[in-house]
Amino acid sequence: MTIARHTPGELELRAEIERTRSQVVGTAQALRRQLNDFWDVRHWVARRPGLTLGIAFTAGLYLGIRRR
Repeated sequence: MTIARHTPGELELRAEIERTRSQVVGTAQALRRQLNDFWDVRHWVARRPGLTLGIAFTAGLYLGIRRR
């Protein structure tokens, strides 16, 4: 059985790598939440109901006129 001995510099490097990894994971999770909110129609309607209704009305009007 071998006991691993780490130098102080190596321990600091490992701690820095772990901090960086935690930051990257946090950033990736925040980006995932933002992308989900961007593509979620419920989020759009909740934030801007009037604009969403106007877009839906305009799209329906356009599609209705185009089919004539």
